[in-house]
Amino acid sequence: MSDVDQRLTEGAVRAQARMRMFFLLRKAWKRRAAEGMTAKELAARLGRDKAQVSRVLNGSVPTITLETLALFLDGLDHQLIIDCRAAEDVPLSNSAAPRTEPDAGSVAHLEDKRARSA
Repeated sequence: MSDVDQRLTEGAVRAQARMRMFFLLRKAWKRRAAEGMTAKELAARLGRDKAQVSRVLNGSVPTITLETLALFLDGLDHQLIIDCRAAEDVPLSNSAAPRTEPDAGSVAHLEDKRARSA
């Protein structure tokens, strides 16, 4: 099979990107919610309507922009760090079927801004 045959379709690449963005946001949200943050507090931090924030956090919004993801993560005291790797440097389990949670091999990950400033 050639390299071209092994590449994902455009739709699959887009779906995988959306899924990773959602899981990054959910990971940050779960951490802050466990610490007692509410969607109402996050909405106040973002200057957004609580219903809109809840829809994004619950995945009811079909897609969010990278800018929206960064804004929400900032409101959750996280920073989005974007990186890229050559396909041959990414474990097959990470580049093939979508995973349920991003791992260390993901092309994007979170950094807790509070941990850096401590």
